[in-house]
Amino acid sequence: MSIPSGVVPKPLTEWPNRHENFVQPLTPGASFKLQLPNLPSARERYQQTTANIQWLIREAIQTGFSLRAMGNNWSFTKVGVSDGGIVDTVSLKQTKIITNTMVAPAYLEAGKSAGNLFFTQCGMKVLELETILEGRGKSLRASGASNAQTIVGALSTGTHGAAYRFGAVHDQVVGIHLVCGPDRHVWLERASYPVAGDGLLDWMGKPEIMRDDDLFNAVLVSFGSFGIIHGVLLETEDLFWLKGYSQKQIPYNDGLKKAMTELDFSGLTQAMSLPTPQPGFEPYHFQMIVNPHQFDRAGLNPNRGAYVRILYKANQKPPADQDPPVAGAFTYGDSTMGLVQTILDRIGPFAPLLVPSMVNLLYPQALEDTNGVVGTMSEFFGNTNIRGKATSAAIGVSAADSPRVLEEIVQLNDQHAFPGILGLRWVKKTPALLGFTRYAVTCVIELDGVTSNLTDAFLERIWNRLDLLGIAYTMHWGKINFGLNEGRVRTMYTDLSVNRWLRARQELLDNATQTVFTNAFMQQCGLDKSGLPVVPISPPSPVVSPVV
Repeated sequence: MSIPSGVVPKPLTEWPNRHENFVQPLTPGASFKLQLPNLPSARERYQQTTANIQWLIREAIQTGFSLRAMGNNWSFTKVGVSDGGIVDTVSLKQTKIITNTMVAPAYLEAGKSAGNLFFTQCGMKVLELETILEGRGKSLRASGASNAQTIVGALSTGTHGAAYRFGAVHDQVVGIHLVCGPDRHVWLERASYPVAGDGLLDWMGKPEIMRDDDLFNAVLVSFGSFGIIHGVLLETEDLFWLKGYSQKQIPYNDGLKKAMTELDFSGLTQAMSLPTPQPGFEPYHFQMIVNPHQFDRAGLNPNRGAYVRILYKANQKPPADQDPPVAGAFTYGDSTMGLVQTILDRIGPFAPLLVPSMVNLLYPQALEDTNGVVGTMSEFFGNTNIRGKATSAAIGVSAADSPRVLEEIVQLNDQHAFPGILGLRWVKKTPALLGFTRYAVTCVIELDGVTSNLTDAFLERIWNRLDLLGIAYTMHWGKINFGLNEGRVRTMYTDLSVNRWLRARQELLDNATQTVFTNAFMQQCGLDKSGLPVVPISPPSPVVSPVV
């Protein structure tokens, strides 16, 4: 086997994820690391890397093993791994500044600026990307807050953040360079939003151009199952700042519920000393943290409320009222996760008696005092320390249902103690076919705790309770979601969206390549299906001016 320059074998037989809650067995000799080949120009290095990815797919087909691209291995689930090999992509960090000659005429004619477009390879970390952009006077529009993730790893699993006026990480992607076969690579963008011009496509090596809204929206959140995303084109905006307004105890009253359901913060103005929104300075990010063991659902006890943080977005840097918290300070979990997990599993039936006191002890240290702090995206959402033996699950519900679902979870906690805390964040709807932030405004309810049998049992009770009540919900693809199966996936996303996603995969990948990029998680969810009629996924769309 002659291995091309830029492809390095990795002698792996297993692969632990970053959060140490699973270890994935691998086929010996099936894993590789991609590096930039030693060639004179960035253009040549990029195009040769595309050829190297095609070589890997060809090798996998001929040898009969499966593959998955791997970034920083952040997911809590096996959504992005295979029992064959992994392709380590973290060294692929080339970027490309976009000029007018690289942009579709319709994009410029609509008054858009090429200066807000930025192209990056798949291995770039989110924090690295933010730092580069901010140095050039630009900002990402959404961040997931765990910014050691690679940009493609983050977007492929639906990483969201809390930009309720904008959307999730993947919603700032306007073009995708996908290597989807041993002899095929394509450029995907929406027909309703053409962006790339001949200059950029020539630089990439003239991929096959596919402008189709449904194809694009299928690949956008596809957790590595459509091949390997080599690069993405992001739409950024001019540099902005965030100013934090936070309070540690906000009663669960009508004012907070109105914020949760309508994103109307007028009922919190006095309690949080919120300024009046105005053009160039208005709320952008909304989140809550709740200790379910000390939460008064009646809203009468001011010492048993929720931590609330609202970040205002500012076009000009506002004055700060305090310095940011000291970096490296203790936050909830950290190295205590593994210890508490071991204790919970070993003490058996006595575990529920100890859970509330442990969480109550740690909870106050989880709350960042960011009231009055001013910073950019990279300053607010920095590099996240790995929390050993951590568990994190997340469900998405309509904002209108968020108070009811929160109350149901707290009530379940009264009966069966959860070893962790709850975080709530609000995100605007995504057009991605399998994007889990699928409601007009999605409230993402995160359950962060420790890996234990007690935790798994609690999560299952929540999913079953919502099913029983008929409350619509989704599960985060990259977090604990062992309750997913084909029936639940189709209920969450509808048969129409799931079938469109499946037809997109069939249109872009031949049968042999589909096999390479199919894993056990997809089979569990019924997303490995093939044999659907190959029909146009959406009617041919005329090239029109972009729509904001």
